[in-house]
Amino acid sequence: MGTNKRFLSIEKQRLHMYEELLTDIGLTKSEVAVYFALLELGESTTGPIIKKAGIASGKAYLILDKLILKGLVSYIIKNGIKYYQVKSPERLLDYMKEKENEFKKKEEELAKVVSALKARYESIKYKPIAEIYEGVGGFKTLLEFKLKELKKGDCINIMGVPRIALEKFEPYLMNWNRRRIKLGIKLRIIYNHDCVEFGKKREKMKLTEVRYMKRNLETPTWIDIFKDYVDMKNVHGNPICFLVKDQLIAESYRNYFEFIWKNSNE
Repeated sequence: MGTNKRFLSIEKQRLHMYEELLTDIGLTKSEVAVYFALLELGESTTGPIIKKAGIASGKAYLILDKLILKGLVSYIIKNGIKYYQVKSPERLLDYMKEKENEFKKKEEELAKVVSALKARYESIKYKPIAEIYEGVGGFKTLLEFKLKELKKGDCINIMGVPRIALEKFEPYLMNWNRRRIKLGIKLRIIYNHDCVEFGKKREKMKLTEVRYMKRNLETPTWIDIFKDYVDMKNVHGNPICFLVKDQLIAESYRNYFEFIWKNSNE
């Protein structure tokens, strides 16, 4: 008895695996149930198929018609009654190849659509935008965005980094800087005067220039300028970050950064 139970369990697992595979190639669960029912029944009318597959009688003809269209089931008429039977299981391979060809055609069509959509996207890409990022997750999302947006040779100008930001995020920031350098992105950063111990680490890094704010110019807000973007971060308590994309705003902040850079301590 134990052997029979183990055998049935193995068969059930195998059947479930077959069902998953057939649904993966595009058959519905009802179509799979009818297909397997016909495999066991052989040539059959709808009554035994409905009972064996466990489907609603009202759906039987619809499911069988779909399987016929897919080339997996055929029928003959005897004395005015339809008898259904499955075609050779090898037909499943043909069906999958047909689906692959259809998918390839759709992929080619989608590529054309994507090209048109990309042109549209590029046309609006440089319109001003403003976004808010909240929490530690938002803070990190914004920094990761910079690495995706910038390319080798680009530069990030940063000013007003407060000590609390470094105390909170130093391990992540060091890792971020290593990845930035690997991508060839430059960094000029002006720390608040009490961040020298952190700045000394950055001074040893490639593609990195470090200076320090004079005490009377310090700010609790951390500002980054890169490309046409400006972002402002307040990391006291729960971080909140504001990102603005506007060429004129970015240029204004870049000029301000250059003034502070020239008047900061090396």
